[in-house]
Amino acid sequence: MVEKAVNQVVGEILMSRIAGEIILSDSPGSVMKKWRQLFELNQSELAKYMNVSSSVLSDYENNRRKSPGAAFIKKFVLALINADMQRGGIHVKRYSMLHRDLSIAVIDMNEFKTPRSIKKIVETLDGVLLVGRERDDELIYGYTVVDSLSAIKNLEASDLLYLFGKNPTRVIVFTKVSRGRSPMVAIRLYPIKPKMIVIHGPKLPEEVDSFAIELAELEGIPFCLSLLKSTEEIVENLRKLI
Repeated sequence: MVEKAVNQVVGEILMSRIAGEIILSDSPGSVMKKWRQLFELNQSELAKYMNVSSSVLSDYENNRRKSPGAAFIKKFVLALINADMQRGGIHVKRYSMLHRDLSIAVIDMNEFKTPRSIKKIVETLDGVLLVGRERDDELIYGYTVVDSLSAIKNLEASDLLYLFGKNPTRVIVFTKVSRGRSPMVAIRLYPIKPKMIVIHGPKLPEEVDSFAIELAELEGIPFCLSLLKSTEEIVENLRKLI
C-alpha cells in the first residue's frame, strides 16, 4: 500500500511537469514528441493507450493541428504514465525525481525546446570528440554545467542524480577539470548515465587522461573536450541552443 501511494504521488508530480511544459511551450507538438521519445514509445503504441488514431497524434506532434486542449493533454500524459507503469515504471521513476538546491556546484542547467545532436553540441562548445564519433547524430535533450571542484567538495554520491535535471538524455559539462579522470570514475560508478560528457580544462586532447577515455569507451558514452576559453563562454553558447 505504501509503495502504491508513493508511485501515485511520483506519477502526479511527473504528470504536472509534462503537462505544464506542453501548455507553456511555443511548440506544444514538439514537446509532446520529445516526451513520447523519452518514454521510448512509438506513435502507434501511445495512440493505442490514448484511444486515438496514430494520424491524430502525428498531426499534433508535427504542429499540423491547433494547440491541443486540456483534455487531450491530460489524455496524452496519462497514456505516457500508464504505458510506462505497465512496463515497470522505469521512466516514471527516472523523470520524477524532486530537485534540491545544488547551486553551489551546478553552474547552469536547462532543457532544450528541441533536441540537439551530439555533433551540434561539439560544434557549440568548440569541442574535440574523443569517444563516440560514430554517434554524433544522436540527440541530446538538455545540459548541466558543473563546477567539478565544488562538486567534489560539497556533493554526496546520491546528489549525482539531481545533475540530470528532467531527464538523463543530456550532456553534463564538467568544468575546472585537470585531466578528466575524476568525472569519468564518478560516472562509471553511478548506475544512471548521461547521454554525453564534456570536460573543460585541458588545453589539448593529448592532455586528457587516457584512463578517462578508456572508461568512456567502456561505458559507451560520447566523451568530448571543450576548447572554449572560459566557463562563461560554455554557458553562453549552450543557452543559445535552448
